[in-house]
Amino acid sequence: MRSCLLTFGLIGLNGSNRFYLVLFAFIFLFCACGGKDEGDGKGKNIDGNPKEIDTIEASNTNPNVGLMPTAKPENIATDNKEKYLLRYRFQKGDEYRWNVVQQLKIDTTIKGTNELVETFSDSVKVWTVLEVDKENIAKFEYKVEGVTMRKFQTGQDVSSYDSSTDKIIPDGFRSLEGTIGVPLAHFMIDAKGVIRRKIPLKIYSDENRENKIVIHLPDNPIAVGDSWSVDLPVIDVPIGSTTDKTKKVSAKQRFSLESVRTGMATIKFDTLVLTPLEPAMQSKILDHYAVGDLMLDIDVGRIVSQRITVDKTIVGFVERNDSIHHISRLTECSCGLRSCPVCGVKKK
Repeated sequence: MRSCLLTFGLIGLNGSNRFYLVLFAFIFLFCACGGKDEGDGKGKNIDGNPKEIDTIEASNTNPNVGLMPTAKPENIATDNKEKYLLRYRFQKGDEYRWNVVQQLKIDTTIKGTNELVETFSDSVKVWTVLEVDKENIAKFEYKVEGVTMRKFQTGQDVSSYDSSTDKIIPDGFRSLEGTIGVPLAHFMIDAKGVIRRKIPLKIYSDENRENKIVIHLPDNPIAVGDSWSVDLPVIDVPIGSTTDKTKKVSAKQRFSLESVRTGMATIKFDTLVLTPLEPAMQSKILDHYAVGDLMLDIDVGRIVSQRITVDKTIVGFVERNDSIHHISRLTECSCGLRSCPVCGVKKK
């Protein structure tokens, strides 16, 4: 439009004036239009080649980028969130007193015959730090200070035992004999929650599942919403009931940081059995289908409470219509508050 108006204006001018006006128009058009070639918004230089991006300005300068190798590219924006390095802080003489409530219900039907088993236990478990070495590996002593138990089974009388009052242990709880109030095992645990070594001191009933006071924490700092996984020890599961053959079963637990409020982290987890199993073998590893959550005091460096649940139904584990429904709930807490539904009972 500008060029048309200028051309029209040349009409009627003499040669000298026309020359200077043409020169002026050329300079005007170059400044108004030609200058766009240097930066047209499409990332090109004057010569038409792609413009090189300033690597310093374009690069992400966040020092935490790359610390979580499993993070997906689409979640890269989460690197701007606050990150937390989760670690335990053990000191010699620390005592972890856990109030533990366990409930179990197993409803089994085999060849049309139904049997129900229900148990309840309320116990105090104590973990004491005996020493901490230069690598921050703590040596714990584990014991059960006291326990109250009840058991119901189809066709049998209800049985119970209270270690604080009963001098004789009923037949159904004989496995507890000689295990109350005495050291049961030593554990070497590092600041990330890895159990480096376990030294049994006695044979006790829950030797393979002491409801440990630690989980394996992630190697690097994490933000709310991040997750990590830990491989569980491979176990040998018997194949059938009339053979000594076993099958190695692999599983892992997945953890996620759900929230952090006033220094208290909420962590949730579930368990995945990685090895394909027939129903009969699934019924032998029901503890490997656990889900739960726990509270970790980041500043103090210790787990305050945890809840673990298994709710699993297996059909056809003996014959086609046979079934087993396993429900177990475990609640552990060491807060010591009267308002706590677990610790408050002990305080009273």
